[in-house]
Amino acid sequence: MWRSILAIILLPSLTAAQSEPVPTAPAGASNPPPLAAVRESGPKYQSYTFYDGIRRGREEEVVVRVSVPGFVTTPKSPVQGIVPLKLELDPADGLTLSVLRYPKGQLRNLKSQSQRVPVAWQPDIRFKIKADQNAALGPHVLKGKITLQTLPYAGSTPNPVQQIELQIPITVVEHDAKVQKQPWPIQHTPVALIVVLIILLPVLIPLIVPIYLICAATGEPGCG
Repeated sequence: MWRSILAIILLPSLTAAQSEPVPTAPAGASNPPPLAAVRESGPKYQSYTFYDGIRRGREEEVVVRVSVPGFVTTPKSPVQGIVPLKLELDPADGLTLSVLRYPKGQLRNLKSQSQRVPVAWQPDIRFKIKADQNAALGPHVLKGKITLQTLPYAGSTPNPVQQIELQIPITVVEHDAKVQKQPWPIQHTPVALIVVLIILLPVLIPLIVPIYLICAATGEPGCG
C-alpha cells in the first residue's frame, strides 16, 4: 500500500522527468557492457553545461563524464593501492569554481582485487561555476587534467596511472540574457516541481491516513 501512496505523490515528478528530452550523448551508461563486447580503448571524457551560456553574476552546473575501459575508484570510496579519479582545473579569469563532487563507488568483485571493492563506471564529476560580474563576455575554455587508474573488467592487474588533458568550453553572457537548456546526462527534477510537492504535503498527508485505515480494514495485501 505504501508503494501505491508513494507512487501517487511522486507521479508528477516522474511525469515531468519523462517529458524532458532525453540526451543522446550519454545513452547506454546505466550498466557496463558484457565482457565479450568490451573493446580496450583509451580514456575519454565529455563535458556538459546545463545552459548554453552562463550569465554574469550567476552560477551554473557543469558535469564531466569520464569514459574508460574498465572501472575507476573515486575520492568518495578510495581503495588502498589504487590512484582515485581526480579532476584538476586551472584558474580562469572571471570564473569561480565550486568544490568538485565525485560519485560514490559500488562494490564489485574484480579479478585484480582480493576482495570486493567500491568502483565506478563512466563516473560523472560535478561542480558549479560562477561568472563574476566583470567576467569577459563570450567564449572561454576551462583547462585542466584528469588523473585516474583503471581496474580492468577481467584483467588480473590494475592498469598504469593515466592523465587526460581537459578542455571545457564555457560561454559568458550578460546578466539578463536569455539562455537555453542543453542536453543533460543526469535526470534533473525542476526546483519548481519540488516546491509544489512540498506545498501539497499538508493536503496529501491527511489523505494517506484514511486510505491506510480502509486498506487495513479490507485486508488488502501490502498494507503493512
